[in-house]
Amino acid sequence: MIQRGSGETVTHLAGRVEAAEHATLSFEVPGQLAQLEVDAGERFQSGDVLARLDDARYRLVAGQRQAEASEAKAALVEARQTFRRQSRLAESDYASDSQLDSARSALDTAQSRHASAQAAVQIAERDLEQTILEAPYDGSVSARRAEPAERVAANQTILEVISHREGFEVTTGVPETLIDRLEIGSTQRVSLPALDASGLSATLARLGTQPGASSTYPVTLALDSPPPGVRAGMTADVQLTPATDADDTKTLSIPLTALVHDDAQQVHVLRIAESGELMRVAVRVIELGDEQARVRGDLAPGQRIVARGAEFVAPGQVVSLLDKAPERYN
Repeated sequence: MIQRGSGETVTHLAGRVEAAEHATLSFEVPGQLAQLEVDAGERFQSGDVLARLDDARYRLVAGQRQAEASEAKAALVEARQTFRRQSRLAESDYASDSQLDSARSALDTAQSRHASAQAAVQIAERDLEQTILEAPYDGSVSARRAEPAERVAANQTILEVISHREGFEVTTGVPETLIDRLEIGSTQRVSLPALDASGLSATLARLGTQPGASSTYPVTLALDSPPPGVRAGMTADVQLTPATDADDTKTLSIPLTALVHDDAQQVHVLRIAESGELMRVAVRVIELGDEQARVRGDLAPGQRIVARGAEFVAPGQVVSLLDKAPERYN
């Protein structure tokens, strides 16, 4: 017999705790790791020096670029003076046009070389600054990926860190039948078995638009008040309560075994009319449970359907009933 849907269901899903803000830290330049000030689990403050590269080579390069810039500046001053002198001589017809053009060309070249030398100084000084790895925010180290004296490449991960300013999130995956019934900003519940913490309030922060490898859509919930001792990587039990709407008054609960999938991948059930005749009724599956399915269709509470063995009968056949189940069919 068909039962009216409850209108509100709770779906339990497995999830995992993650830091709301996390990052991988690396140097933009290669070199030998001279110092590594922190280890996994240690806390730090924003701006703290976490690691250093041996900067001897970068200091030498910066000094060389500064010397080249000084030479370029001196050459520019000389070229500018030569051009002014040739300009004055040309005004008095003591210098030819070709001499003036040559001085102008030399000045242009000196200006370009000076600009290039200044840019080289800025690059060298920036590379020198990049030998120091600073903390981007208050947080802690979740993993250390290098050791002192090790030569590291540019952009090679040195540390994995998490922030303490944004709290913790729980990520899970929901089936396609549920994703459209969840609302960003809604309050859900999360339990953390490792901490014996249940019923924690969490705000649904993000809904994924593309399914993952398991054909479920990623969902992220922000823990409103993370309990003491919570850590990234802990398992979580996510209890999702989908939003209800006016159509939920038309939602009915039926056994999973009553659903019949035809060749066109459409779903229907077989309703038993008062005369005993089987009638095909198309339904839309709203949610699948362990034993029950919530559906919508041209059905009403109290009507009888074929709950088991629907694959052995067909619309138009007449059946006789024994209590609540079909006894025989013609």
